[in-house]
Amino acid sequence: MQKKNARMDLRQLRYFVTVAEQLHFANAAETLDIAPSALSMQILALEKELGVKLLIRTKRSVTLNAAGLLFLQEARQTLAAAENAKRVAMMAGRGQLGALEIGYVISAACAGVVQRLLTSHAERYPQVRTGLHSLDSPAQIQRLHQRDLDACIVRTAAGNREEVDQILLLRERLVVALPQAHRLAEQEAIHAADLADETFTAPQFERDIGFARHLLAIGRDAGFTPRIELQTKDFLTALVHVASAHGVAIVPESIGNIRLPGLVFRQLLDVQDDSELYLVLRRNDQSPLVASLRDIAIRMGGTRVE
Repeated sequence: MQKKNARMDLRQLRYFVTVAEQLHFANAAETLDIAPSALSMQILALEKELGVKLLIRTKRSVTLNAAGLLFLQEARQTLAAAENAKRVAMMAGRGQLGALEIGYVISAACAGVVQRLLTSHAERYPQVRTGLHSLDSPAQIQRLHQRDLDACIVRTAAGNREEVDQILLLRERLVVALPQAHRLAEQEAIHAADLADETFTAPQFERDIGFARHLLAIGRDAGFTPRIELQTKDFLTALVHVASAHGVAIVPESIGNIRLPGLVFRQLLDVQDDSELYLVLRRNDQSPLVASLRDIAIRMGGTRVE
């Protein structure tokens, strides 16, 4: 029968380092909580595996030879690397280490939602790197399903409810963006019915994911059908059109943080509709990193949509 070769393991390295540091088998054995005879056998097995003596042993003393001194340095480095690997694995398993790729809409940054979420997450998980990707909502959801993104921050709920988790992060009022020279710009607040004869620039994405549904609801409640002249994929482009006197736009209140020459924002007196921002995650994602982001969002006051 062929005899199996012994294999050097981390335990033997730890035993050797302890003996090398204490230069006394009995004391080292006590530190390691094993019998001196068992410790001696393990060191002999290690030397046999290496094919070289590491210690000079007499009845009165134990010292390291040249090979032992060099091996001690490598053994310490190996044990330190193994301990670091263990630490990394444990931190990653707790969501404390790694990288998150997060998509967001620009309006979420205007509302401060992105900044607050990332700041809170960084305070709790400082060693997790976050990559940010500015994308419209449909592109975010597509990349989430393709696993190019770990999380999305979108305006209005999106995605198949059976496939994603949705956490409501913010609900905010709607305002109207007007050219500075517009007849209604002199008023501090206006009624929705005052916009009946206006043409609108509407941030319009796809299906019901976009923002145009808010405009249609406002028109319905005020008794008119909005005339949409331009459709844009983002709020900034819509605001540029409005500032250039190409219609007016209904936008979230936080978009008022964007200041452009020739543009003003006014409150709507009789509009009850709100705009929401959501964190969207894959429902069955088992990643500890994603779980940590979900936890932070809820700690911030986010509400999970059932």
